[in-house]
Amino acid sequence: MSVADPVAIIGAGPAGCAAAITLARAGVPVTLVEAKRFPRAKVCGEFVSPAATEVLEGLLPIERLVGAGARRCTALEVRVGERSVRWAMPRPAWVLSRRALDAALCEEAGRAGVEVRQPARVERVVYHDACAEVWLASGEVIRASCVMHGDGRGRFDHPSGPGVTASRAGVVGLKCHVRAPGDVPTSTLVMHAARGGYFGVIGVEGGEATVAMVVRDRLVRARVSSGSRDEAIDRVMHGLAPATSSYERVGPWMACPVAGSRYRAGGHVRSVRLGNAAGAVEPVGGEGIGLALWSGATAGGLLGEGWREDGRLDAGRLASVWARFGALYRERLRWRLPACRVAASILERPALAGVLLPMLGVADARPLGVWYRLTGKPGGCTPIHD
Repeated sequence: MSVADPVAIIGAGPAGCAAAITLARAGVPVTLVEAKRFPRAKVCGEFVSPAATEVLEGLLPIERLVGAGARRCTALEVRVGERSVRWAMPRPAWVLSRRALDAALCEEAGRAGVEVRQPARVERVVYHDACAEVWLASGEVIRASCVMHGDGRGRFDHPSGPGVTASRAGVVGLKCHVRAPGDVPTSTLVMHAARGGYFGVIGVEGGEATVAMVVRDRLVRARVSSGSRDEAIDRVMHGLAPATSSYERVGPWMACPVAGSRYRAGGHVRSVRLGNAAGAVEPVGGEGIGLALWSGATAGGLLGEGWREDGRLDAGRLASVWARFGALYRERLRWRLPACRVAASILERPALAGVLLPMLGVADARPLGVWYRLTGKPGGCTPIHD
């Protein structure tokens, strides 16, 4: 039997690595292409939703997660001004910086037999009936049976595809690491509701905490007139939650668009999108990174099943696999997408969040339980009364 062309995966983030690891474990040859050197920081809340706990643990054994610095998060807290409500989560979540997580996943991919090209920049992808060609800036051309896009935007999809992933207009995602002696939440994700935005704070490895915000970009622009950009964003954070004035920022603020779209299929039978490039939810409560991990593992699993039959991925088989993947993805987004948007909309309106807060602190917090189920998390939350 002749050796099939490898599956080429663009982007070694959670979606791309999840697909690469799953495929390699199924015996599929994989080439993973990543433009950046690791470790590198990314805009991300660095909290993996409990809905994706099993997926992450299936990709990285628990001992490797812990060895990379991951810690368990067992509680969720929402703060509106000086008031707050905290709940115990029925299934703990994992917390780990993207610097450590992406590096660990990429290392696991190499351990599984994936050929990793890093740093290697893709210039273009050419699609043919029988294969796809991934052209690198170095001049190398990778002939592939199909291309999986884990780059967050689908920049190298076929021209007949939906184009780069759309983002929410008027908002920006921001992230930095901070030190806050005596005030770094280590086992609780703290979500702050604020006028014109919301943000979460969670402790990561190295004694640091992640601050990840989604805010109206006009709030940032209004404060950039004096001082540096980083100082302007500091003022935005302090304005949204005065208690953060004690935070000592570690490194610069990073920014990116906020993805949020329904499923987008690839533009060619030999092209498939993963994670944000395929379809995204509001990144509240770890759902963004959770969806990325799920999408990569699911696409890799389906493709691996098809490849096992005879070691080839012809157009007919690929079309069948992508149809199944699209159906699963749409179902995954069916309730998660609106549920996450509603949660973000409430957090962006502290007056409304303040009205709802007492309802969420009772023993039978039905609104939170409903939201928990709609976003695929197991069980419900139990209020914690200190």
